[in-house]
Amino acid sequence: MANAELQMNVRHQPGRSSVLDLGCGNDKLPGAIGIDANPRSQADVIHDLDVFPWPFKDDSFDEIRAQDVLEHVVDLMKCMAEIHRVARDGAVVHVRMPFMGSHNYATDPTHRRSGASHSFDYFDESKPFFSYRYSDVRFEVLSFHYERHYRGKIGWLYQQLDRVLLPFLEKHNDDYEHYGVGLYPMHNICYELRVAKRR
Repeated sequence: MANAELQMNVRHQPGRSSVLDLGCGNDKLPGAIGIDANPRSQADVIHDLDVFPWPFKDDSFDEIRAQDVLEHVVDLMKCMAEIHRVARDGAVVHVRMPFMGSHNYATDPTHRRSGASHSFDYFDESKPFFSYRYSDVRFEVLSFHYERHYRGKIGWLYQQLDRVLLPFLEKHNDDYEHYGVGLYPMHNICYELRVAKRR
């Protein structure tokens, strides 16, 4: 799946108010509540995501999209805590951010971080990295996948190759991220997380 719209497959129903679109810009999900610092955006709520708390009650949303936004925030840990606070238990969070070493990450001077397949393992108590205890909030990492953009005639060739290669690289993500990133770079990485509140 190369299309970004397919990659960020948020399964909400239009008109449902329990979907939050973080940093929505001018690409807000239909029916979602959008929040963005830019007053010229399609946001319903104008607010800087680095100012806490966000203007939502606890347990307000059962689905959250964070597409191309978490790489811009100053304090990722506080933002993850706010996502956890405003989400209901079991809410699904869809994240897309630049992949480590990608052209997308290096091009934008406002990017503060990129992602790798284990970036959110620090929030998942079933993962080894959770032992670092960087945060008190919990998320379950449901899945991740790599994403590439395709342009022109050569892009079509890469698209055909990636139909086979991307599932292989995702299956062998540790080897790929240690040894192969420079040889065959991705553009973005997408994650699906589930909010875990009850213990």
